[in-house]
Amino acid sequence: MKPSKLKEHFAKVHKEFADKNIDFFKKKEKILKSSRMDSTGNIQKANESCLQVSYKIAYRIARNKKPHTIGEDLIKPCLLDAVTLIIGEQHAAKIKQISLSNTTIQSRIYEMSADILATVISEIKESPMFALQLDESTDVASCSQLLMFTRYIKDDGVKEEYLFCKSLPTTTRGKDVF
Repeated sequence: MKPSKLKEHFAKVHKEFADKNIDFFKKKEKILKSSRMDSTGNIQKANESCLQVSYKIAYRIARNKKPHTIGEDLIKPCLLDAVTLIIGEQHAAKIKQISLSNTTIQSRIYEMSADILATVISEIKESPMFALQLDESTDVASCSQLLMFTRYIKDDGVKEEYLFCKSLPTTTRGKDVF
């Protein structure tokens, strides 16, 4: 940030820090960094393990087609009860750090889905040959769905993957699908 903009920001938003010099902020940064992590990196490792657990639980929720709120409403309280009774109260604090809210689970599932799609697309691009298969289907609510599958060569074998399912807003004629 430009120094003039920084001074303006401090004058408007953080009036108590407007007259402080740069050494004050460097000292604050050092204190903040040291409070987040000890010399062995234990706090960072705990955060990484909580993140991994959050992704694994989101994967299981998606795989079992459960509502996203089940993580915060059922899974986390069960984990807290089990850890408190078996291991002890001091370990339950680590479980409380796991983020399992509705929006967190939703974003984790979306990120995993986007990663899988990116992986499949990169494998298709690396393949010498591929084929696309489109199929139109109508569900029980009379809503037309377009499904797309692909086959491609990967490691001297043919691999088949489901790419997407999109609803068709118009009719299901060939030119509409195209």
